[in-house]
Amino acid sequence: MRRNNQRGITLVETLVALAVMGFVIAALLALIGQNTRFVSTIENRHLGMIAADNLMVEAMVLPRALELGVEEGETTVGSIPLRYRRTTIESGVEGVFRLEIAIMPKDSDQVIARATSMRRVP
Repeated sequence: MRRNNQRGITLVETLVALAVMGFVIAALLALIGQNTRFVSTIENRHLGMIAADNLMVEAMVLPRALELGVEEGETTVGSIPLRYRRTTIESGVEGVFRLEIAIMPKDSDQVIARATSMRRVP
């Protein structure tokens, strides 16, 4: 007489458990990748805001910033190369100019930071 009361995990149960684990691991890897891209984007925007603030302080001091028109150039913040576009326009008030600064990545035209201010002619 044979006794068949062995207990254990069947092959089907093992395969189902492995499939579920695979889905969970794939979802976690996708989440980690998405968070990494998000952190990178936030870092670039933060550095862009720092660059915009620095360029605005410079524009408030330099006399050439009062020349009407658009000036484009490059700057580096935190070893990240960025492009900027400084636009000086009349504000409608005599002796006051509007300064607008837009910061873009070096290889793109997408604006990641902006700064706007007014400056009075000395």
